[in-house]
Amino acid sequence: MKIDDQRKTPIISDMSTSETIRQAIANQPQGAVFSCADFLSAGTRTAIDQALFRLMQAGTIVRVARGLYAATGQPVDALTLASALAHKTGERVGLAPANVPTNAPGTVLVVPTSGLSRTVKAAGHTVQFRRMSQRKVQLAASPKGRVLLDLWTRGMKNLTTLEIQRATGDWLEGEIDSHAALIPAWLRNGIQQANAPRKSLTIGLSGAYDWSNPNIRDDVLIGKVLEKHKFEDVARLCFFYGVPKVKRVFKRRSFEPMTSASVSRMLSNIGKGLRASPERVHA
Repeated sequence: MKIDDQRKTPIISDMSTSETIRQAIANQPQGAVFSCADFLSAGTRTAIDQALFRLMQAGTIVRVARGLYAATGQPVDALTLASALAHKTGERVGLAPANVPTNAPGTVLVVPTSGLSRTVKAAGHTVQFRRMSQRKVQLAASPKGRVLLDLWTRGMKNLTTLEIQRATGDWLEGEIDSHAALIPAWLRNGIQQANAPRKSLTIGLSGAYDWSNPNIRDDVLIGKVLEKHKFEDVARLCFFYGVPKVKRVFKRRSFEPMTSASVSRMLSNIGKGLRASPERVHA
């Protein structure tokens, strides 16, 4: 580094700038994308631009988009490219869908953004920046928030309770609560209903009769249990709902003769047992 005696300020030579930038690029992780803004401490803007140009001419780096570079021979994934583009413009972006392979050639990546909607093709990828509300961009900033955004995007009419349960069923209560203010009321209610304790567990049934429908109606659940006519499950139904209600469902449903005879005997015996021990009703 040289000192100008008149101005008393340091002058960083082009060689020093080039070496600093070269070393900084060597220290970048595999597939990193960078711009001149990443090297502002290495020298003046003019010196940095000249150093990058020389490195590109030498084949050390390649330009992957306007003002963005990567080390030659290192594959750049679409998500890294999107992040670099967003950093360059200062916009806020969210994560891409988890099921999109970001390193495959020809990848089309849809990224929520607070900036303008646009499509950028670079490094063999297509990045579609899609302008969204601040809430949606904030959701898309985390993996679980991205899941909620995908559910929100599909819409209430195109989702089933089972799909919501599969997407959020293993989340901790606090993880759902931390995103509650960002999602619409219909999705909050859907998640609450989908993850409510199943009636089969509440009643203590031996099987998940309601596995395909966590919000199964009582009469449908009773009918399913009676169809299987396992004594312990029929007894638990009677303890939970009461024998009269179970009998009403039984009379409205059609069963095979052997099933009907078996259930009739069970209900009769269970009724006698409950009358002999009334304190067990609804136990």
